[in-house]
Amino acid sequence: MPEDRDRRMEAVLARAQEAVADLAKSYGQNTLGDLDRCAALLATARAAPEGRSGAIKELYGIAHNIKGQGGSFGYPLVTRIGHSLCSLTRKDRTFSDADLATIQAHLDALRLILAKDIKGEGGEVGAKLAARLEAMVAQAANSGSGE
Repeated sequence: MPEDRDRRMEAVLARAQEAVADLAKSYGQNTLGDLDRCAALLATARAAPEGRSGAIKELYGIAHNIKGQGGSFGYPLVTRIGHSLCSLTRKDRTFSDADLATIQAHLDALRLILAKDIKGEGGEVGAKLAARLEAMVAQAANSGSGE
């Protein structure tokens, strides 16, 4: 009996691993779709300053999902940049035009990583890119617009 249970567990595990592998294959394409949605929300925020915080709040939700999934599918650099984007967009506040430009820089970086299929940490270039985006977020927080 224990051998049957072990075989069933191995079969369940194999199916789960196969499902994760299938999700990993479509991660890049799915995330590019998420980035398109973020870009549309950013365009809404630019066009209607009075409704910016609502659009950015929705964008934060998508960015949070991107951040959470990146490392799971071999893209820890996506997770790092997603974390930086979430740090900028998580608070309900007034977002300046400079904040919107910083959001755009994050979206552009994420799109580039996925388009070039840069897995892992991205090496020295990835580290510099992420550090620059994080510095932009820190500057936004220090300028008072991040409060």
